Amino acid sequence: ANWLELQKHGFIARVQCAEVWCTMTPEFYREYLSMNSMKKMLLCVMNPNKFRATQFLINYHEKRNDKIIVFSDNVYALKHYAKELNKPYIYGPTSQSERITILDNFKYNPKVNTIFVSKVADTSFDLPEANV
Repeated sequence: ANWLELQKHGFIARVQCAEVWCTMTPEFYREYLSMNSMKKMLLCVMNPNKFRATQFLINYHEKRNDKIIVFSDNVYALKHYAKELNKPYIYGPTSQSERITILDNFKYNPKVNTIFVSKVADTSFDLPEANV
């Protein structure tokens, strides 16, 4: 089931979503127009304006002491963003023990308010602490 169905049937909390569109920098847009579809997708997720918007939103919500999960289907972008922002991340190759450590820190450590996750979190995470 997708998250909308889970929400509808009361299995997860009500979710409020907002879509944020980020224009590409002129340099990225010029490259984007000349690339094939796979490279276009990479340029979209690695858009510097998208990174800055992500950074702004994380900073804003961390100042409010929110607990934030950043989802990304693109593992390259996930790792890059998490490393640049010095945040823990979980994706396919993350070991079970490392996943538990990251999740426990997210749940119980007030200094860990943001984690990045890939599709592995679509069906297997129970984090009621997260509110963003």
